This record gives sequence, structure tokens and C-alpha cells, in this order.
Amino acid sequence: MKVSGRLAIIVIVAVAALAVAAGFYTVELWKKDVDYGDVSIDTAIELMEDNPDIVILDVRTASEYSEGHIEDAINIPVNELETRLDELSKEDDILVYCRTGNRSSSAIQIMEDAGFTQLYHMHEGISVWTEQGYPVVQ
Repeated sequence: MKVSGRLAIIVIVAVAALAVAAGFYTVELWKKDVDYGDVSIDTAIELMEDNPDIVILDVRTASEYSEGHIEDAINIPVNELETRLDELSKEDDILVYCRTGNRSSSAIQIMEDAGFTQLYHMHEGISVWTEQGYPVVQ
């Protein structure tokens, strides 16, 4: 009787350890699947590395864009966005940014209202991007 009791405890401990390990593994898998919505600078970098086809949309003015932008970003100023949405595909993953996150937040709303769903918002803006030492091109 004592052996079966010890065996039961060993089995319970082993099952509990496996459950905990599976929980940690599941959390790591969730971290790899970034939901659409607000993303940090670091997550934006990961998105661009993991998805070379992601569309990077800079919604600042043309003069701000020419002063420095993320490589491969296209420029559609937020005040022109509604009339230029046909330049974008609703099928693409799109990373949207501006200087500080305000205009890009407005751009996200315009795009969502038009039926775009695969949107990432780099809410900290290119100002934090450059503060963290990430490159821009002119």
C-alpha cells in the first residue's frame, strides 16, 4: 500500500511538472503571434524582419518624410489618406507610423473605417525609433 501511495504522488508531481512546462511553452508560442493593433518599436522591428512583404506606411507630411523615414516606407500623409486608400491593399499587413503616434492613430481609424483589418500601429512613432538608434533613410 505504501508503494502505490508513493507512486501516486510521483505520478501527480510528474503530471504537474509537465502541465507547468506546457504552460510556459504555450506562452512562448503566443508571444510569436503578434496581434494587430498597437505595437512597440521592438515589435515593429520583429514584424519587418519576419515579414519582408509588410507594407510600411509613413503618414507624416512629405517634407517630414524627406528628412528621414524607415527604409522602404511609402508616404501618404494622413490628410490625403482617405483619397489615396486605393494605393493600398486590404490584403496586406500594414505597419503605420508618424512622428509621435497621433497622426498614425487617426490614419488607423480612417483605414479601419474603410475595411482594412491587418493593421499594426507603431504607436511610439519615429521619434522614439530614432532615439533608440534605429536607422532612417532620406
